[in-house]
Amino acid sequence: MGYIEKNLMDGEQIVYEARQHWMIYWKPFLLLLIGIGLFAIPTSDMALIMQICMSLVLLVVAGIWAVNIYGGRKYILTNRRLILKRGLVRRESTDLVLRRCEGVSIAQSIMGRLLGYGTVTVSTGEVANQFQLIEHPVEFATHINQQIADAVGKAHVDIV
Repeated sequence: MGYIEKNLMDGEQIVYEARQHWMIYWKPFLLLLIGIGLFAIPTSDMALIMQICMSLVLLVVAGIWAVNIYGGRKYILTNRRLILKRGLVRRESTDLVLRRCEGVSIAQSIMGRLLGYGTVTVSTGEVANQFQLIEHPVEFATHINQQIADAVGKAHVDIV
């Protein structure tokens, strides 16, 4: 049982879990390719040692960079709130109560449309929370809008 499941309220259920698109790793992947590519350059024995050292440094930097980008991020939509959790060692969590959410917008570049990623922005009054490089952003936004409508409708019925 993970952090999210342990912290659900009574009657709260996970509706959708959004993922970040694999494009978040393109820069570390490029660095990894450069590190591996250093081995393809023919050199003398002394230069080979330098190539190995530089390649190892690049591979370690690419690995640390990729872990830092991922950062243990989870985007969970429940029937009551939208939860953003990040951090592998140090944890940071943001909860957006769906009844207070006012709008959802999607931004996609041409590349984002072709590869299926984008930024979903959820506004709650004065604050706008962005979920960047989300896989299938339209689907995520649709689920959020549906849960907001359900939460607002349920709150309206409870008042009447």
